[in-house]
Amino acid sequence: MKKAVIKVSMNGPRCRPKILKFLVQVLKLMVPYEVIWKIGNKSTSKRRKRAMEIAATSPGVLSIAIQGDEKDQLVVTGEGFDSVKLTMVLRKEVGFASVISFGPDKK
Repeated sequence: MKKAVIKVSMNGPRCRPKILKFLVQVLKLMVPYEVIWKIGNKSTSKRRKRAMEIAATSPGVLSIAIQGDEKDQLVVTGEGFDSVKLTMVLRKEVGFASVISFGPDKK
């Protein structure tokens, strides 16, 4: 049985596209007022739920748990699941994700 710990940023999906970054910089030069960029409108609990749904539907996953001080670590336990693919899907759907640890379950 394998165990993977994946840290998922629950504050928003993907970074801004390069064209929007450029546009914001141009507006900052042209307009003396501060330009404010609002991050996604989903709450943290909805993002956490979506991350757990994605992990639950991955083949080979037996159990999922949330841990960490900020509840931003997803602990996935199972046999034959691909932690890299799971991380890439989480990056696309929820927010930035990175694998903290991967190895045999100590139970």
